[in-house]
Amino acid sequence: MFPRDNEGKDKLNESVTSSKEQKSDRTENKAMSREELFSQDEEAKKIYEDIMSLRKSVEALKTDDMDILPDSGSSRQESKDIVLEDTEEIIAAKQAIIEQARRDAEAERIQREEALKREFKKKQAQQEILEAQKRAALIEEEAEKKRRRAAEAERRAKAISRKQALDAMEAEIQAKNKQLRENNTASESEATPEEIREFFDEDKPEDLMKGLEEAKKELLSAQQQQDAKIGTISQMTEKHTEKLAAEQQIKLTQQQELLKEEQAKLQDLLEAHKSERLAREEREKNERALREQRTKVEKLIKEEKAKAAREEKLAKAKKKRDEKIQRIEAKERHKREKREAAERAKLEKERLKQKSIADAELGGGVVNVKGIQINTKIKDTMSISLKDLLGVADRKERKESSEEKTQQMREEREKRREEAREAVELSMKQKMLDYENSPLGKRMKGLKTFCDNHKAPLLTLFSVFIMLLVGVAGVFNYCTAYEYSYNGKTLGLVKEKDEVLRITDLVQGALTEDKNVDVIIDAKDDIEFKRVSALGDVEIDNSEEVLKRLSYMGNLNVKAYGIYVNGKKVGAVESKEAAADVMQDIKDRYTSGREGAEIEEAVFIEKVDVKQSNTDLEDVLSEKEMVEKLCTSGETEKMHKVVAGETLADIAKLYSMTEEDILQENPNVDQKKLEVGSVLKIKQHAPLLTVKITELVTYEKQIEYEVEEKDDADLYEGYTETHQKGENGLSEITSRIVLVNGEEKEETPLVTTVKKEPVTEVIMVGTKEKPPTVGSGKYIWPLSGGYTLTSNFGSRWGRSHEGIDLGCPVGSNVLAADGGTVTYAGYSGAYGYLVIIDHQNGMETRYAHNSSLLVSKGDKVYQGQHIAESGNTGRSTGPHCHFEIRVNGVAKNPINYLP
Repeated sequence: MFPRDNEGKDKLNESVTSSKEQKSDRTENKAMSREELFSQDEEAKKIYEDIMSLRKSVEALKTDDMDILPDSGSSRQESKDIVLEDTEEIIAAKQAIIEQARRDAEAERIQREEALKREFKKKQAQQEILEAQKRAALIEEEAEKKRRRAAEAERRAKAISRKQALDAMEAEIQAKNKQLRENNTASESEATPEEIREFFDEDKPEDLMKGLEEAKKELLSAQQQQDAKIGTISQMTEKHTEKLAAEQQIKLTQQQELLKEEQAKLQDLLEAHKSERLAREEREKNERALREQRTKVEKLIKEEKAKAAREEKLAKAKKKRDEKIQRIEAKERHKREKREAAERAKLEKERLKQKSIADAELGGGVVNVKGIQINTKIKDTMSISLKDLLGVADRKERKESSEEKTQQMREEREKRREEAREAVELSMKQKMLDYENSPLGKRMKGLKTFCDNHKAPLLTLFSVFIMLLVGVAGVFNYCTAYEYSYNGKTLGLVKEKDEVLRITDLVQGALTEDKNVDVIIDAKDDIEFKRVSALGDVEIDNSEEVLKRLSYMGNLNVKAYGIYVNGKKVGAVESKEAAADVMQDIKDRYTSGREGAEIEEAVFIEKVDVKQSNTDLEDVLSEKEMVEKLCTSGETEKMHKVVAGETLADIAKLYSMTEEDILQENPNVDQKKLEVGSVLKIKQHAPLLTVKITELVTYEKQIEYEVEEKDDADLYEGYTETHQKGENGLSEITSRIVLVNGEEKEETPLVTTVKKEPVTEVIMVGTKEKPPTVGSGKYIWPLSGGYTLTSNFGSRWGRSHEGIDLGCPVGSNVLAADGGTVTYAGYSGAYGYLVIIDHQNGMETRYAHNSSLLVSKGDKVYQGQHIAESGNTGRSTGPHCHFEIRVNGVAKNPINYLP
């Protein structure tokens, strides 16, 4: 039984009050201890353990770094900084976990309150339904009693009327008979001898005597006629009585038929009500199962997401740790290589001075910046790759096409270098010859002769001038620096342009190999220099810092392959082959996945183009990123109409969204109270590409068997029996299936082969008229089949045994001994599972110790109906059926009533 309304409201109020108190306690005690947090949230405990494991790994890394680099103070300092950064991250992660745990606890509390409210409303509704059903049953029972009383009163009135008519006819007949008897008595009275002598004189003639005899005969004849008339009247009376009795019997039969029809209608109503109740219970059961299944699926999805998040977090932490190790190793390697390069530079100083300016293509040569000419050069000894500086390990598996392309690019660069050197040498020789033959050359030659003749004074004067010039240049160089920028974006300051220009080719080649795209860095056009003051606290970049800034520029211009959908660019990938792989991955994602499926066609409904274009490096996506973008960057819009009882949380759950997302699209909606009939705008992510796939699929399909119903005169109406169980057949179907984004839109069967024919199920439907569901006064034995009378009515074991016991196996059919109404069906102490049937007129039967019950309280049963299965429940010494007959509540010996 459900609790009453007031009790439910009190419980709900207590629950809400307790939740509010808990919330206030949490507000006052915001500082939650670690043990309390872990006891409430196992997820937080796992994340904390992962963080502590990560911290131990970092500490171990620090120890390893100290062992590897004992003489490097800077490395030790960097290791300390790394530990400090990790410690701050751990603290932030702890705080985030605590905040998330608090939010989860609050959300869980709100969900519990809402669930409690919904459960209370549901129980209240069920209570109202039960009360309505009880009221309907009471009204129906009262109506049945009224119908019975009316029928009984009508029957009694008709019996009284018939009796009065018969009494009147009997009185009339008796009156007529009495009158006839009086007449006969008067006519038959004979004269005494004295009267005869007095009347007849002996002297009278003989003819008078004859006249007297004739008169006597006439009187006898009249009496016979009177008797005949009385007999006729008696016959007429009997016929009239029989006619009245027949008419009364016909009317009684009609009344019984009407009563049967009413009972049948009532039974149909009860059956319909019962069917509706069972259907409603089945629907509720299915809904509960569906909700439980949905809850389990959501829980699994949530667990998978949490697991993926943990794994991703650990992977990021591991990646970060590896990157730090690689950076430390790269720094040490770079320092070592720098020292070696400095030693080699001393030995090759003369060769470097005579290096041709033919390296202009690689960023060297004469650079004119605002009228100032600076001679720059390229060091051949700079052969350190970007991967060596950053400590990034070479990939073990490269595509053959990428290796060939890289080798071709290297050969082309070397070829261009040689051609440029030869062209510059020829050009310089020709210029020298032209200069010597020109007037200026001749004058310069005369000047040279003059200088040769006056070497000493000119040399002194020139030395003073050079010293002044060097001093001015030194001061100028010391007080100024070059601000270098790429495509208008300032990157930093350097002392010499050469420090930037000599690295551009290195960065270009390394990024080309690393990114698998053709990176373009034009040193002349893309890199700009501006001389600025270097006085004060100004940070000057060294070669390593210049390398980092150029390597991590996001707006580097590269040649990549853009993917266009309906003429609009979505993104770019590194190569045409990568774009083809992206398209194929998207098509594979939406195939049916059926075994043996043959793809006939896979096309995009939208227009898709792949074009090579110049793109920023940061806009080049990997294959996985591009597939994800094409599959999720679209958007679809739906309109949802609010129905009664629907909440914002229900709608968000229906569309796998958050309440905040719905409110963002519908700012005028009151989230606490949704208006029934209002329309909400729902926006969801959708694929940007629509894939249409045509497949040939061969699969097996069951052929559902048919059901044939046949009438059976041996079964009661409303009962069925399976004569032949149906079996499904099996067919093999080859179909052409059209899928749009994985959803089946069309199926065209091509070939169908029946491998197994179905077997028709034959059900026998009862046509035999049901016996009346009212008491007849005659009883049958309550068991069918084999049974034994194991205990009689009367005294037994010191107490009264108010029925008889019929020994039988558990599960034997228990039958209604007579028609009637079930007044009790349930478990009753020593009786076990008990059925009580009221047969009217104070008659009642009981069937105890059953294993299962097949009827409910209020059911109408007929004689011989299967109402239960025997068992051994309650106070019982063995499997049997305890049978009682009670008259006005007093137990009677059933043997006296059974055949």
